[in-house]
Amino acid sequence: MNDTRGRSSIARQAAAGAILGTLTAVAAHVLGVQQLLRTPGLVLYLPAALVGAILGVSRLRPLLWIPAGVIALICVVVAYTPAVSTLAEPLIRRDRVPARVDAIAVLSAGITPDGMMRSATLDRLLTGLALAKRGVARTLLISRESRSYDGKLVSDSVDQQRILSLGPPSAQVLFVDSVLTTRTEALRMKAIGQARGWSTFAVVTSPMHTRRACATFEAVGLKVVCVPADARDSGLYEGSSGADRLRAFQSWLYETFASSSYRRRGWIR
Repeated sequence: MNDTRGRSSIARQAAAGAILGTLTAVAAHVLGVQQLLRTPGLVLYLPAALVGAILGVSRLRPLLWIPAGVIALICVVVAYTPAVSTLAEPLIRRDRVPARVDAIAVLSAGITPDGMMRSATLDRLLTGLALAKRGVARTLLISRESRSYDGKLVSDSVDQQRILSLGPPSAQVLFVDSVLTTRTEALRMKAIGQARGWSTFAVVTSPMHTRRACATFEAVGLKVVCVPADARDSGLYEGSSGADRLRAFQSWLYETFASSSYRRRGWIR
């Protein structure tokens, strides 16, 4: 009887530890940790559950509450305070837009598996079109992505053309195909500019991407006017929802590590 009770108690402790470990991984996922590791969320959950189960039946069980408590506190602070706006400020660059530049460069922010632009990409495109309508440049360079999903090559070209057809831009449109990183965008747009004698670009991208993106374009030898896109769900404005602020924290975390990576590689100063 005592052995049965002992095994039952151990099983409950292991289950509780696994649950707490999994919940900690879920919270870390919400904060954007998985995008830094470039792994699906489920890949994080299984090891977290296993570690939690092991610790749950040991004397180290109280240690499970430390990461869980810290991550939960971060989630609450991010979602219910304007802390992420303060964190984001050093990443945002906003230059004065002159009357004319050689070209407007609209950067990409990913595509969905069904070939649609992600919301951040659409925000950038609409901001670029607004600049073109103001006559800031006669040419609009638009990044176009192609990715493989389940063995099928998907592009956002049709979605981009659909948006452009709603109100044909006053500027000439040139598409920059198959971009994968901000650096490849900079190099390919520089090549297009050199062939046409252009040197000054208005670079349009999401607010927290501006400093790294514009520094990348400058590092390849271009003159840059940095323009943050009008982002509808940026999470950086007063009154933003908790969900938007959590997504903004994900962007901040990603940009912080991406900027560090670009510096190590010598792609930005």
